[in-house]
Amino acid sequence: MKKEHSQRSRVSTSGFSLVELLVSMGLFSVVVSVAVGGFIGALRSQRQAAALVAAESNVSFAIEQIAREIRTGHYFCDGTNTTCASPSELAFVDGNGATVFYRLNNESIEQSVGGNANFQKITGDNVSVRYLVFRLQGNLRNDNFPPRVTISVGVAPKASPLLSPVRLQTTVSARILDS
Repeated sequence: MKKEHSQRSRVSTSGFSLVELLVSMGLFSVVVSVAVGGFIGALRSQRQAAALVAAESNVSFAIEQIAREIRTGHYFCDGTNTTCASPSELAFVDGNGATVFYRLNNESIEQSVGGNANFQKITGDNVSVRYLVFRLQGNLRNDNFPPRVTISVGVAPKASPLLSPVRLQTTVSARILDS
C-alpha cells in the first residue's frame, strides 16, 4: 500500500498546471508582439531614410548641374529678355550664348534653354522640392564684382511627405564679370 501512495504523489507533482501554461503563453505573446513591433518600426525607419538619401542625392545632382552653368554664365536676370519675377527663378546667358532659365514648378526644378517656353524637369519624380531660392549678389553691370548666386533648396521624398525637408545650400560665383 505504501508503494502505491508514493507513485501517485510522483505523478501528481510532475508537469504544469493550466494556469501556469496560460501565464507563460501570455508572457511569450507579449514579448513576441514587442519584438515584432520594434522590427516593423525599424524597417519603416530604414525605408524613410533610404528615400530621403535618394531624394537628397537627386537634388544634389540638379544643384551641381545648375552650378556648372552658373560658373560660365553672365547677365544674371539682366539682358536675358526675361525677368526673374520671384526668388525661385533664375535667368542668365550661358557660355554658349543661350538664355538659360531655372524655376520651381509643381515641386520640381525645371530648366529651359534657348529662351523658349519648353521646360524640362531636372529633378526626379521621387523628389518633392519644397522651396528653391536664388540669391544674387554682384550682378549689377560695372560693379567690378563677379556675380555670385546662392542656391537654397528644401527637399523631401514624395514617398514620405510628412518628413521635414532636408535643406541644401551652395554659393557659386561666375567666372565672367558683367560689364
